[in-house]
Amino acid sequence: MKQCEATDDLQSVFSKVIQRLGFQQFAYVRFTKNCVAVEVSIYTYSEEWKAIYFEKRYDQIDPVFVEAFNRSEAFFWSACMTEFTGKHQEFFDEATEYGIFNGITVPLKSDAKAKAILTMAAAKTNENRNVTEESSEKIACATAIAECFHQVAIHIFKEGNLTLKLRQQQVLTLASYGMSSKEIAATLDKSEAYINELITGVLHKLGTQTRSAAVRRALELGLLD
Repeated sequence: MKQCEATDDLQSVFSKVIQRLGFQQFAYVRFTKNCVAVEVSIYTYSEEWKAIYFEKRYDQIDPVFVEAFNRSEAFFWSACMTEFTGKHQEFFDEATEYGIFNGITVPLKSDAKAKAILTMAAAKTNENRNVTEESSEKIACATAIAECFHQVAIHIFKEGNLTLKLRQQQVLTLASYGMSSKEIAATLDKSEAYINELITGVLHKLGTQTRSAAVRRALELGLLD
């Protein structure tokens, strides 16, 4: 993902990134500190689906949303599709009509009292009912890019002060998931040399010799979520 200074840019870039994982739509929601109201939302779902979602009060029974508030790690939607009521079935059937059939949701932290959620959705296909390959690798990748998105969103909406530069935070977050410089470069659409230069700068700033040590140090200082 490129460094974005506006939500439109962020939305456009992230839409292209998630396509590599097989997803076509996403929704990012950040809540107020008491988690009772939406503070920020960025999404690519249609306005028609959004209207239906709230008109039919699906926000009150959405099992994906409920699961996200009870979890701290990313999950496939199949994890919350075990106990359905008639209303739940109606919700998923209608969502499918708008290209929202299966996906991954990543719970995110804004600070000690706030929470954000990023959902990546895929449409139903005739070839394969389970349109997302459920694997730990896909969960790890989805989590990494969601964290990057979250950091950019925080920067855009000026939530707090960043000690590390935005791009340094992105690179260090991806490195914390075990991604190589080559993989990080592909994710951020930058050259491998540029990524190595950024990592060298982070190591110097944090006074560490290795990436793993830099990640630990950044977490201790509260520079990474």
